[in-house]
Amino acid sequence: MGSFKWLISLMLLTCQVLRQARSIEESSHCTSVAGMVKLLELEDQLIENLSDYANELEKRLETVRRSIDSLRLENQKARSSTVDYLSNPLNSFSLIRRMNRDWVIWQLFMEDPVGVTQADKIQTLREEMPTSTDVEEAVTALDRIQITYGLKVEDIASGYLNGKQYPISVTALDSYAMGQILFDQGNFIRASRWIYQTLTWMESFKLPEPFLLAKDEVRTFYAETLLKLNEKADALKVVNIALTDKPHDIKLLVKKMEIEALIRTGTSNQQPQPKNPLSNPNRSPTLYEMGCRGMYPASTDSKLVCRYNSTTTPFLTLAPLKMEIVGLNPYMVIYHDVLSSAEIDEMKEMATPSLKRATVYKASLGKNEVVKTRTSKVAWFPDSYNSLTLRLNARIHDMTGFDLSGSEMLQLMNYGLGGHYDKHYDFFNATEKSSSLTGDRIATVLFYMSDVEQGGATVFPNIYKTVYPQRGTAVMWYNLKDDGQPDEQTLHAACPVLVGSKWVCNKWIRERAQFRSRPCLKK
Repeated sequence: MGSFKWLISLMLLTCQVLRQARSIEESSHCTSVAGMVKLLELEDQLIENLSDYANELEKRLETVRRSIDSLRLENQKARSSTVDYLSNPLNSFSLIRRMNRDWVIWQLFMEDPVGVTQADKIQTLREEMPTSTDVEEAVTALDRIQITYGLKVEDIASGYLNGKQYPISVTALDSYAMGQILFDQGNFIRASRWIYQTLTWMESFKLPEPFLLAKDEVRTFYAETLLKLNEKADALKVVNIALTDKPHDIKLLVKKMEIEALIRTGTSNQQPQPKNPLSNPNRSPTLYEMGCRGMYPASTDSKLVCRYNSTTTPFLTLAPLKMEIVGLNPYMVIYHDVLSSAEIDEMKEMATPSLKRATVYKASLGKNEVVKTRTSKVAWFPDSYNSLTLRLNARIHDMTGFDLSGSEMLQLMNYGLGGHYDKHYDFFNATEKSSSLTGDRIATVLFYMSDVEQGGATVFPNIYKTVYPQRGTAVMWYNLKDDGQPDEQTLHAACPVLVGSKWVCNKWIRERAQFRSRPCLKK
């Protein structure tokens, strides 16, 4: 009997682990624009469900109908131009936040005998909705955009992104969620700015029912955030303003006494900020951020030219490729017009159903893991998957002259809200290299399958190079030196997507098959 109970416990634990793994890999709604399309379809179902509920509630009909009109207008606006809508980080963040939070409020609002059927439907659909983890990821993504591109909270809130005005702004619920989650993460400086933005919004606008957010609640939270920053005098001012509206509120009076006691005793309530110096919003940009912002100096190397490549393979004699030499140390070139529109459309259609959260291999654990430094969704395809993959690999051979035997599969990726890949190398470390039958990654070929309105560049901070996504182009660089040693100049990163949907396809080429085309040379 004891063994049976132990077996049941083990099965339950296994199910829980599998559910958690699924929620990490399959949820991750904000890590791919293509993946978020389903959210709009799901939201449309929820709106229709709400419409059914409204028909049964005549005494609350006006409130519900007004909400339906507002929700449907936004959803139809999104569905009429889905990619453009989801490409804007403010739309993406607001979609995820309202799907995670607003519909829970609607569920509570509808939990009345009259609306039992409609409430049950929302409950059924909640498994497909974003989780709290998704909202936290969306907050982190929007925060990453702000930090990387040096944007102001008030500009983001008004839809003014990196010098361009968009017809979108965040609501008090959006900015308050940003402040709450950043506060929970210990980022009190940035949290305070989003909470202040919430108060600014509430001075001019009013939230519709049932989304009632009280000013005193926001002010109290703002005061608490200021205390974490040891701004006691400012915190007291905020509480006093709140007391003008509610002079007898017990919680506000207690908070006032608490702050006054801290001021009298000189006690600090300041909490340590994250130790990472990059968390300071007033610092100078890093080399990586400079690249993302287009601040690298222009190259003056006269050897960097554009020409037709007709010599790498015999086929190029008949169909040369347009090649732009970007750098010589390491060797890096851009090929223009190497993908047709038809090929790009087929690649996207092929990849979309198979997209999964991208992972990074952890040598210490011997397995791949989801990490915060890489946010995108990916699909892998063998070289012989279909005629298109065969053509792509033949083209890569023409571009590089390399033998693709033993190289890795084609990897198609789509980046979502603030999607990025932090600084990394494509080559392996010495331990991993020695255990690989096909050798290290001698070269990388990266195809850009879409233009990106803002952001999404590939930057090489050690050599001050920035390559911007351009539909149909491909960038290729060597990861290893002539003697086969890793080239640390190839450190690179994918900047966060600011506005747009970034699609790429890459191929990592292994070294062992290149002993004839590029032998290891001794210095």
